[in-house]
Amino acid sequence: MSTFNRNTLVKVLEILDSSHPEEALAAAKLASAMVREAGLTWDQVIDATALPRPLPAAAPAPAPPPARAANAGPFGYSRRERDLSPHEQFFMVLLSPRTPADVKRKLRTWEARVLDGEITPQESQDLQFMYKSFVAG
Repeated sequence: MSTFNRNTLVKVLEILDSSHPEEALAAAKLASAMVREAGLTWDQVIDATALPRPLPAAAPAPAPPPARAANAGPFGYSRRERDLSPHEQFFMVLLSPRTPADVKRKLRTWEARVLDGEITPQESQDLQFMYKSFVAG
């Protein structure tokens, strides 16, 4: 079970209001993957009582999050924190406003294979390059 970050999910869900249907669909798929990978159901996500509660007020306040690194990608992800899966890289590149339209069109032809984990090693390298160029760069 991976760590669930409600703030990141909220940022992804805000993209659902995009005037571009492809971006909204990509955000929906990324949100669904985040919930599934955290081992949660949508009922649990919506029911705030099912998620861990913050520490009581008497507990010392947690340290503020570190400043976002200059090379951090959207939603604060940094390559130093963890390696993103091809699935995450795919949607981040697809959702990035810096990604050219022709690259987004090419990526859409990969979507089924990326979701099924069937991209070739060369496509995986290309995806990493696109992520570095259009998202983390």
